[in-house]
Amino acid sequence: MKLLLVLLIFLAGPAQAQSVSVRSGEHGTFTRLVFIFPTPVDWTLGRTPAGYGLQITGPTLSYDVSSIYQKISKDRLRSVWADPESGALLLGIDCECHAIPFELTPKILVVDIRAGRPPEGSSFELALADGTKAPPIQAAQRPRPRKATKSDQTYDWLAQAGPAQAQAAADLTAAKTGMENDLRLEDFRSMLIDEVGRGATQGVVEMERPSPTIASSADTLPENARVALNELPGIEISTKEGARPDLMVRGEVCPKTADLTAGPWAATDNPGSELAQARSALLTEFDVPEPKMVLHAVDTHLYFGFGAEARLLLTRFLPAGQADPLRIGLSYLVDSERPPENPFDAMQSCDTAVALWALLAAPDDKTLFHVNGVAASRTFLSLPPHLRSLFGSEVAKRLQRSGDSANAEVVRQSFERAVPVGDPTVSLLTADQALYSGSPIAAEAALPTTASGETAMAALLTLVEARFQQRKPLEGNDILTLEAFAFENGSGTFKPQLDRALSHGAALAGDFKNAFSRAEGTAVLEQDVWMLLGEMGAESQLLTFAVGLDPLRRATLPLATRTMIAERLLDTGLPNAASDWAQSDDIGADLAARIALANGDARSALRALATQLPDADPDLVAASYAALGDYDSAASTYQAAGDREGAIRAQRWARNWPTPSNSAAEADENSPAEPWGTVANLIGTDETQASAPPLQASLAQLGQSKATREAIAALLQTAPMVSAMTPP
Repeated sequence: MKLLLVLLIFLAGPAQAQSVSVRSGEHGTFTRLVFIFPTPVDWTLGRTPAGYGLQITGPTLSYDVSSIYQKISKDRLRSVWADPESGALLLGIDCECHAIPFELTPKILVVDIRAGRPPEGSSFELALADGTKAPPIQAAQRPRPRKATKSDQTYDWLAQAGPAQAQAAADLTAAKTGMENDLRLEDFRSMLIDEVGRGATQGVVEMERPSPTIASSADTLPENARVALNELPGIEISTKEGARPDLMVRGEVCPKTADLTAGPWAATDNPGSELAQARSALLTEFDVPEPKMVLHAVDTHLYFGFGAEARLLLTRFLPAGQADPLRIGLSYLVDSERPPENPFDAMQSCDTAVALWALLAAPDDKTLFHVNGVAASRTFLSLPPHLRSLFGSEVAKRLQRSGDSANAEVVRQSFERAVPVGDPTVSLLTADQALYSGSPIAAEAALPTTASGETAMAALLTLVEARFQQRKPLEGNDILTLEAFAFENGSGTFKPQLDRALSHGAALAGDFKNAFSRAEGTAVLEQDVWMLLGEMGAESQLLTFAVGLDPLRRATLPLATRTMIAERLLDTGLPNAASDWAQSDDIGADLAARIALANGDARSALRALATQLPDADPDLVAASYAALGDYDSAASTYQAAGDREGAIRAQRWARNWPTPSNSAAEADENSPAEPWGTVANLIGTDETQASAPPLQASLAQLGQSKATREAIAALLQTAPMVSAMTPP
């Protein structure tokens, strides 16, 4: 008998061990129960007088509900117990809610208790006992506090005390009441300050300095006795009606954050369970899509980075024309693509979440203005880590490009915390920020040394841009790597950036033929190559590409580039070619005059300088007059400019020598005219020599010859070198 009893106990042990683990969780708008069964079961969920009941077909199971209220409250699920007769698990509901179950796996059943009325035709609203339709659950009435009655009054011991004791007790009670009021008021002040500060940090409260007010007698009232219908000191009150509207750049009203996301995108970070739950709730009992559940499923897919799948749900499960364009645009962004039709156009100034998506959806070559960097960075910080690591680098670069370096740094630091330690994209982002701020040397030093794939290509593109700003050539291996990346990507999204890098790299290496070939068809790139040709191109390259260029093509280049190439051609000794680059009216007057003088057209030089008078360069004006033979005007120009040497030089060109008397009286060792004055004294014939005896006349001629040689030697030592274009 004992042996039989032991065998029965061992045989019954496995049956008693069949228990169901019940887990719970609070998810904002719904309470979730997860039932984990030991084996696949057939289940039925229906209504009971207290709420809902879960009936399992088969052997009786025990439910482990010991920890069910550790993570949830009793606001929706009031009670949980097992019916001892039927074995069903009964759920007591104490709100206007409904239950929606679904199987996650054959062994896992999920029951969500959601607020609101159940969907029409739900089979889970049928009674568990007989299958009849049960009425919706109504919220339970909460008992109100009972008013005090005479029988509840306590014995007043103060009434039996003497007058002195009663007065002391009254004073004590008043002091205690005042102290409690002060403490409650102080607690309220602290709570108000904390909440207002938290709201300002989250961006839902705007802190403004109130305008100064005139002191009145009301300011002398006790602080706890003041009543105000308007603003209190330090606090301004505004309503939504009085607040400034949130407008786009075009003046239209911005979409709200709730228009893009209807709450948290996902309850947990488990993609398998979240996506399975979202997909299972798409259709109602009659396979009719529920729009709210479709949007929830779309948001869940977007949360985990499945953009194409989210876009497919929008187009397949919603009626034609009802697909949300904002979510469609976002589905492209999470796949690192630009939306073909940008629904976020001109929304970068909005103060909602769309400011971030408008920043990301803008074309790469478009400069954005009025970017709300605060809203973009605030939205970015609210993203989960995996989305911050996806968007962080691009958001920071675009904010930096828009001129908002402060919010770009906020995004960069958050991005650095979201990616693994040592991720090369962090160093690459630091290099890009240094490059945008005008520090190409720092950018080149910050580039990652170990990178692969697209990160290595992006690092090489940043290196080329840094070398372009420094006007330094690339290494040969870098050019070969760029060509390999260009061959690999073909005509992909990186083609414009690779063409720019290859064009700049070839120009920096002096291969302008290849540079122009790479830049063909892109006006900005062609302008960069012409600029490099003017700055650092060899004379042979300048003659090959600049001389004889098509005038229409030349006219499309910027003024600075045309001016630089014209000056280089003039310095090279090709004034005719330089005049071709200086034909337009926007060329500077000085350069036009220099080119005209070099071509022997002094009148054109004077016409060009006439527009600058009286601030024109006096040297060019005087040289133009001298080229026309008007030396007196040239001397006057030098004299007006305070150039005495130039004025005397122009007088010499006119053969207007100083008179001997003036020369002797005015000449001194510091006078620039002294050597010429000495020569002027020797000009002319000495009448005394004609009547002198022959020997005396010969000696006089020898002395005059010696003085002439000395004067010429002194003149050659002091006179400046005269250019070939200057008159003798």
